[in-house]
Amino acid sequence: MANILQDILEGEEDVEIVKYAGSELLGQSGVDIIVKLWNGLIRRNLIRTVDVLVNFFIRIFVLPFIEVSQTVPFYEKLDEIKPDIIISTADGFNKVLGTYASENKIPFYIVITEISTFLDLVNPHATHITYFNETPEAIRNYDFDLTYFSYSLNKTTRFYQKVEYILKYYKDFVLKAYENSIFRNPDRELEQLNNARCRVIGPLAEKKHFTVKNVDEIKEKYNIPKDRDNVVVVSGSIGGKFLVQMAKALTKRYNKPLNLLVMCGRDKKTYEKMVNFKNTNEMINIIPYEYTNNFDEFIAVADCLIVRPSAGIFIESVLGMAPILTFDLVTSNDRGSLTMIEKYKLGEICKSKKELIPALEKILINKEVYKKNIERLQNMYARTYDEKKQLLRQIIFDNEFVDYEEKGSLHIESPLESSISH
Repeated sequence: MANILQDILEGEEDVEIVKYAGSELLGQSGVDIIVKLWNGLIRRNLIRTVDVLVNFFIRIFVLPFIEVSQTVPFYEKLDEIKPDIIISTADGFNKVLGTYASENKIPFYIVITEISTFLDLVNPHATHITYFNETPEAIRNYDFDLTYFSYSLNKTTRFYQKVEYILKYYKDFVLKAYENSIFRNPDRELEQLNNARCRVIGPLAEKKHFTVKNVDEIKEKYNIPKDRDNVVVVSGSIGGKFLVQMAKALTKRYNKPLNLLVMCGRDKKTYEKMVNFKNTNEMINIIPYEYTNNFDEFIAVADCLIVRPSAGIFIESVLGMAPILTFDLVTSNDRGSLTMIEKYKLGEICKSKKELIPALEKILINKEVYKKNIERLQNMYARTYDEKKQLLRQIIFDNEFVDYEEKGSLHIESPLESSISH
């Protein structure tokens, strides 16, 4: 997202854009360890483990200590950079960024690339830029009187005040965790508890995801056999056990002609497993791929995406008009994708592998219905990359704040009803 924003914001006179990872600002590699832990557990499909450990345990018990110990070096680095505008595309650092921006009276933006939110993606001093109308509902459901939002940490914060912050934080989110969740998902009507500034821009990805594709040329380019359905199986760029599980389940039980395009990403072990996969189902043609910069082309040829529904994959599938098939066992940050799939009927969600084949058949029979629902969702927002570019430049350079007005009611066609006519 930082790279996309750089592409969008470049070209303005007298504007210099600098990008830093949070670990660069802190001058340490603690964040890299968390990323490696996350990727390793996801690759092994240990969804509940990574969710509890990273999304909740670290946020509840470790994050406050990181904040109180790293505020001074963070401030010193920011003073060195002397920013006129701060845009955050990450979680974990927004408390200190918001306090710094408020004290220095400079605009602060948080670009939220997921639909669900955690408390460290919400800040009273920020303008929150989101993809869909649902996310502001989650953002505005946090109580800004709670310690995390109301207690300031800066260079002058004394030791006893830091201890006080941690104890109050624990009181709010450990002792009273039953009433103060650090997580919000807009899967139900949420009470508005704050007036956080929010701007909705619609789904956004790299520019290539907005270009018109020639499907026949793409099939020829990648030697994809024609005249059969194409199903793409993907788990982000980290590959992992999920891909092998899906290939086994489909080759065992699916009995119609199918191209199964397995995107192994940077996971060389999984790629080798798929290359050597013993496929006894003559109806299914398995084609494994390593990491590609042209995943948008595979989405274009997909009649269905079987995915671990990370926000990135979900957004790209919406832009590529590809129905999604996924499972309800996901990390909390990905639950927002399930909410959107279910609410707007963009695909199917399985509770177990037993539901995989019926759900896939339903999607492939009714794929045009799902595509219509995806298009209706897209039509609620600016559709082109240039429109989103203009909107973002107005928001950030003009510091413009106007709440997004929904373009109208959205009719969702039921694939079940449509399947009767087929």
